[in-house]
Amino acid sequence: MKIGEFMQKNVVMVDEKTKVHEVARIMGEKRIGSVIVTKNGKPYGIFTERDFFSKAVLNEGLENPVSNFVSSPLITVRPEYTIREASKIMADMKIRRLVVAEGEKIVGIFTASDLVRAISGR
Repeated sequence: MKIGEFMQKNVVMVDEKTKVHEVARIMGEKRIGSVIVTKNGKPYGIFTERDFFSKAVLNEGLENPVSNFVSSPLITVRPEYTIREASKIMADMKIRRLVVAEGEKIVGIFTASDLVRAISGR
């Protein structure tokens, strides 16, 4: 099975200058656990729930730009990666999300929840 079959295709992106409290609002409204952060229109990092709590909240950074707390560089894979390949990368790197890209274009995010869904056959 390929991760392209299970990935989330609606990827939300924010500019690096967006304030953390605004990013948190977006994530809450869209019920998502991460956003891709762009610099000069190009994706360069990811901001996750973990970044929000372990970095931004602990440092009282809600009024700061998201770029202060972004995880970078992006860990990307292609949609053709197998579930096994993706799960190995996630386990080895201790991450819960992989950005799925075709060349320079981001086409989705494969999450730990997607992995469970793929394994369970749902």
